[in-house]
Amino acid sequence: MDKKILRKRLTEKRNALHADKNFITLCFNLQNNIINQELFKSAHTICTYAPTKSEIDVNLIAQTAWEQGKTVLYPRCSKTEKGLMNFYACESFSDLEEGAYAILEPKSSCLLFDENMLNFPDTLILVPALAYSDTGYRIGYGQGFYDRFLAKIPLAASMGITLSALISQEIIIDPWDKAVRYLATEKGIQKI
Repeated sequence: MDKKILRKRLTEKRNALHADKNFITLCFNLQNNIINQELFKSAHTICTYAPTKSEIDVNLIAQTAWEQGKTVLYPRCSKTEKGLMNFYACESFSDLEEGAYAILEPKSSCLLFDENMLNFPDTLILVPALAYSDTGYRIGYGQGFYDRFLAKIPLAASMGITLSALISQEIIIDPWDKAVRYLATEKGIQKI
């Protein structure tokens, strides 16, 4: 099966989960698993994302990080440079506005954090996906933003965000794909 067909199937599966009445509870449980994890508690910087469409909600994690005085960063994707994604510090949800691909991203007034500022063990990166393998490989939307970004910051702790129903043995792995170091679901957190 090629990635295009797999993406379509997994998108339909995630959309069905999103439409289920238990989706909010599953997201809440996943977020609590992360917030109660030592990895989150000891992190100084959290790289997160603004969920779109049927993506897993991580807004409680950002809110908790702000309340605990952590630096919270959101990505901004380039419309002109393929696969380029940078992270910017946001002090609240009001620092986000609609950007590339109709996704909320940091306003231009937000402070850029380059890779050298993020390549530390106390940086936790929450990585969205359509689905994950149990070995930490993901299938996303096919632009390669996170694979390129994770390759630049090998010391940071990368955590895949998914639901247990979206862990698939069908994930196709290409040589440039980067696995996350942790996998978070509503059932718990697994070190890869």
